[in-house]
Amino acid sequence: MSDSLLIRRAFLSDVSNIAAAENAYIDCPWTEEQITAELTKDNALFFVATINGEFAGYVSALCAADECEIANIAVTEGLRRHGVATKLLLSLIASAKQLGASSVYLLVSEANSAAKALYGKLGFSEVGRRKSYYGTSDAVIMRLNV
Repeated sequence: MSDSLLIRRAFLSDVSNIAAAENAYIDCPWTEEQITAELTKDNALFFVATINGEFAGYVSALCAADECEIANIAVTEGLRRHGVATKLLLSLIASAKQLGASSVYLLVSEANSAAKALYGKLGFSEVGRRKSYYGTSDAVIMRLNV
């Protein structure tokens, strides 16, 4: 699968696919209008994964000063556990570093063991918590120094 996997910066033409992924996989999805507004910000990083030209997932983040915060990441159901999320995150981290970021942050539900394992594998470590951020589940704040 990796031979046909392409990671690239997102275009406005990707907004509907990103919104569909948000609606399918994100608990509090952004609208197409919100995605468009974020995507067009100067400090935004949006990457899309495609396989054989078909949308496979995305990651979004905002950078300010020397920090970058990952907002959302989603990979389509049938393509999970094939390295898509890892490649999306590595592309985003490399780009954030080029923009002068010294750290990348994210929030993840304490109940999402698969995501926490992925972030840990990439070198993120827990630096804090937000109590009941996801309803009954705490948010784990994770940071990677780049």
